[in-house]
Amino acid sequence: MAAEETVERFGLHQAFWHTASEYANPYLDVQATAEIVRPDGARAEIPLFWNGEDRWGLRLSPDAEGPWRYTVRSGDGALDGQTGAFVCVASDRRGGLQAMEHYPSHLARQDGTPVWFLGDTNWRAFATDAPSRLDRDSVMHYVDVRAEQGFNYIHTDVMGGVTVDGQQKVFLDFATERLNPAFFQEMDVRVAYMNARGITSGIVLAWGTGVESWEAFASQEARLRYARYIVARYSAYDVAFIVAGEWDLLGPDTQDVYREIGREVQCWDPHDRLRGIHPCRPRTVQEFATEPWMSFGDYQQQYRAPKEREATPAERNSLRNHLLKPRVHGRPVVNAEYAYYQRSMAGAPHNYVQHLGIDGVDKEHSHTRDSFRRVSWAVAMAGAYMVTGFGSTYFGGWRERGPFDVDAPKNDDGEADLVRLREFFSSLEWWRLEVMDGLVRTDDGYAWCLAEIGHTYVIHSEATARLRFSPDGDPDVRYRLRRYDPRTGAWTDLADLTGPDMVEIALPDAQDWVLLAERRG
Repeated sequence: MAAEETVERFGLHQAFWHTASEYANPYLDVQATAEIVRPDGARAEIPLFWNGEDRWGLRLSPDAEGPWRYTVRSGDGALDGQTGAFVCVASDRRGGLQAMEHYPSHLARQDGTPVWFLGDTNWRAFATDAPSRLDRDSVMHYVDVRAEQGFNYIHTDVMGGVTVDGQQKVFLDFATERLNPAFFQEMDVRVAYMNARGITSGIVLAWGTGVESWEAFASQEARLRYARYIVARYSAYDVAFIVAGEWDLLGPDTQDVYREIGREVQCWDPHDRLRGIHPCRPRTVQEFATEPWMSFGDYQQQYRAPKEREATPAERNSLRNHLLKPRVHGRPVVNAEYAYYQRSMAGAPHNYVQHLGIDGVDKEHSHTRDSFRRVSWAVAMAGAYMVTGFGSTYFGGWRERGPFDVDAPKNDDGEADLVRLREFFSSLEWWRLEVMDGLVRTDDGYAWCLAEIGHTYVIHSEATARLRFSPDGDPDVRYRLRRYDPRTGAWTDLADLTGPDMVEIALPDAQDWVLLAERRG
């Protein structure tokens, strides 16, 4: 008797079968799904995916210990009736990202481990482009570097152009839906590598418009078929599904197109991965926030500053306000695009210097280390999360001077400041903090506050050298007060506070500073 297969909780189970016949276009001509029976008897379905020639696959990631089984249903005689079973066993895997229980505006792994979400942009992480020095090895090195820096999310457009045996297309032909399995076989390797390094892959199914995009499909039926394929192939990995990049480029009246795609993704994903949608700038996606398939209160693109100069404190405050508004939805809020540090498209394939009239850094909030750091803190001080970006990596070495290069020295200061930002919040129970700007006042500049009343207070100030603060708690409680320098990571102890008295706090200067007050005892 064969030994029963075991699969670790949050691990990966795969099974592959061959069809009985040859098909002109298997992607179109074969339909196959697997009915899954969980240990508690609950049932779900997931499509099988075509893996080239006559080979079809099933992927599952079990989230509960005990026996799992499944049965394939298909019009193909060789696939129909195939069965499988395994036993899910305990593991130290943490699982994918999901909304945190009891604190749904924040994120945790499936095992409950809180996650301070820090994302990066590499729209072409699945691509190969020799002139840009972009290939599997350079992408894996990029992933290694980002993992060491504490990033836990990278979003990538599927249709970014992977070269496999001379092909650079997801579909060999959009009109006839001739899928290129070699594309996805390479993508499998890169998604799996991100996961192995503790990084969730944010899979952007397609851009709104372009040669390879939602616009390129012949019909809505074709779009839904593609969405099911992506779910079938990748939902068992640690991923999030972003229905579209810059969805509104397809037209402002196309919301229903995306609503239907989002529902299709939700319907066929038994793993219930995070789902979102990304707009063109400057926009939120609150028009989708009440959709059952939408996992985020917002996954917005916001800049709120001109391209040609460094942002002002008022412009950063405006950006923060656009992150505060969608908190009413009680779901995680992410600024999915707010800066590509030090990006310059001068010398890129397109003549953007002439188009924009800018010869130098040409992205909002990206001109200087100070601007980039301050806007990143503005996002965090809204109780929101960020997907950031760097000029030398955000587009895989294209649309930028020079090749794809995660080690570019020009990124060092920006990366270091983000590492300090993540480490600061990760040292706290940040999910307990609420926006409470009313506890802090200033006559000039800006001062923002996140607080758990009576326990912890985080204050960020900019363009002021003096502020007033009240913990607004029990008068007998004492708070340890420290000043944090976000440029260096240095801490300075200040005099203890006693709530709820309003106290005046002097700062060394009008740069950006952070204060942390924590209850003693």
